[in-house]
Amino acid sequence: MNLKSIKLVLPLLLLGSQVAFGQLAAKKAVTQEELYKHLNGLFQKGTDESKAELVKEAEFLAKSKKETDQLLAGQIYTGLQKADKADAIKVGIAKKFPKGITVRNEAFGKLFKADNQTAAQMEEQYNALIKKFPENSYDDKNNGIYGYGMGAVAQQYAKEKNLDRVSYYLDLLRSKDNYVHVVFAIGRELNQQKQYTFSQSILEPVYTNLNQLKSEGKKSAGGQYIGAISLQYADALMGNGQVDKALEILAKVHTASPSETATIAYAKALQAKGRDLDAFQLIETEVIKEGKEPKLLETLLPLYSKLNNGLSDTTTYLKELNGRIDEMLVTKLKAEMVKKEAPQFSLVDRSGNEVSLAGLKGKVVVLDFWATWCGPCKMSFPGMQAAVNKYANDQEVVFLFINTWQKEENYKELVNNFINDNKYSFHVLYDEMKEKDKSVVSAYGVSGIPTKVVIDKDGFIRFQSSGSGSDVEKIVNEMSNKIELAKKG
Repeated sequence: MNLKSIKLVLPLLLLGSQVAFGQLAAKKAVTQEELYKHLNGLFQKGTDESKAELVKEAEFLAKSKKETDQLLAGQIYTGLQKADKADAIKVGIAKKFPKGITVRNEAFGKLFKADNQTAAQMEEQYNALIKKFPENSYDDKNNGIYGYGMGAVAQQYAKEKNLDRVSYYLDLLRSKDNYVHVVFAIGRELNQQKQYTFSQSILEPVYTNLNQLKSEGKKSAGGQYIGAISLQYADALMGNGQVDKALEILAKVHTASPSETATIAYAKALQAKGRDLDAFQLIETEVIKEGKEPKLLETLLPLYSKLNNGLSDTTTYLKELNGRIDEMLVTKLKAEMVKKEAPQFSLVDRSGNEVSLAGLKGKVVVLDFWATWCGPCKMSFPGMQAAVNKYANDQEVVFLFINTWQKEENYKELVNNFINDNKYSFHVLYDEMKEKDKSVVSAYGVSGIPTKVVIDKDGFIRFQSSGSGSDVEKIVNEMSNKIELAKKG
C-alpha cells in the first residue's frame, strides 16, 4: 500500500498534532508528517520485516484512547490486507465514540446519498444532524463536512428554483472552504434552467475575486475552480446577451486552461457575433491537434456546411481532415520519441508459460501495465483490443498486457474472470506483486497506470506514456502510428 491513500483519507485528522506513535514513540515524539514518512517508507519496502513493523505500529495505535489514532490503525490494517482487523477497529470506533468523527461523517454521508428528497426534507435532516453533532464540538480542521452539508441542501433548492433559500445558504457558506465549489455547482444548475440573471449575480463576484487573488499570486480555497467558474460565468453572460464580455473571458480561458468544453463555448460565442469563419478555424485547429473528438466534430461540420452554403461534401472534407490529423500526430509523436534500453524481464502468462523480452528481440513490443481495479485501464481496453486485432497478422508486432499492483491474494482468478468475461484476446503476464523492487513496473519507472510502452526491434523504449481515454478510433490511431515509427527504429 502507498500511504498516499492514508493521506487522502485522513488529511485532517492528525494535522498539526505532536504526539507519540507506535514503535516510533519509543525513540521520540513525532509529528504527523514524520509518522506518515515513516509509514510510507515501511509500505514501500514491502518486505516481511517492514510489514511486521507496520503491524506493531497499528497494534499500538489501536489501543489508543483517541479516535484519530484508531482510524489510522484501521488504515494501516487495510493497507496490509488485514480486512478483519480493519473492520473490527471500525466497529469498535462506532461503539467507543458514538459522537465521534466516524459516526458523524457516516451520518452526513446518508444526507449526501439521499435520493428523491425535496430540499425541505434534506434541510430537516441537516438541522437534525447539526443538533446531534454540534459543529463547535469538533476541531476546526475536521469540520469541512458541515459546509458540504449546507452545499448539498443549497444545490437541491437550486434544482427546485427556490432562489431565496439558495441565497440564504450561500450567505452562510461564504466563509466556508467549499463556497466556490457550491457557487460553481449552483451556477451550472441555474444556467441549465436559463436562470441567467441570478446565476450571473453569484458567479461574477467569485470570478472577480479568484482572478484578483491569482493576479496577486495568492492561493485561495477554491482556486482550482477558476477555469470552471469562468466558463459558467461566461455562459450566464451569454444568456443575458453580454456576448462581448463573454468573448473576452472565453478567450482568456481558451489560452490559460484549454479544454474541449472551453473551445466549444468560445466557438459558440464567436458565432453569436457572426464570426463563423473564426469559430470554424478555432474548432478545426483543435480537431487537428487533438483528433476527431465527437463533440468538436458536432460543432465543426455544421460550420463547414454553413460556410460553404451547404454545397460542399463533408465526406471529402473529412478525408482531407484525417490526413492533416495524421500528419500532426506523427509530428507530435516524433518529438516525443526517446531511445533508452528497455529493462529485461521474464514473466509467466495465464497459461503458465514464461515470456521474456529477450525472446522477442526483432519484434516491436507493446507493453500495457494495468490492474483489474484500474478504471482508466479498463476504459482503454476496447481501443487496445481494436489495436490488437489490427496487428493480429503482423508477425513483427507483439502486445503484452502486464497485470500489476494487485493487492488481492486471488488476483489471478480476478484477472482470468475479467479477461474471459470481456472476451479480450490479450496476452496477459503477471508481474511480481509482493516484492516491489523486483517488479517490472518498478523497473520501467511507472508511477501510474495505465502506462503503455512501445519497444523497438532492437530492444529500445521509443514511447512511454500514462493516461487513458475511451475513444477507440483515437487509441488505434495513436498506437498504430507509434508502432510504425518504432518499426523504423
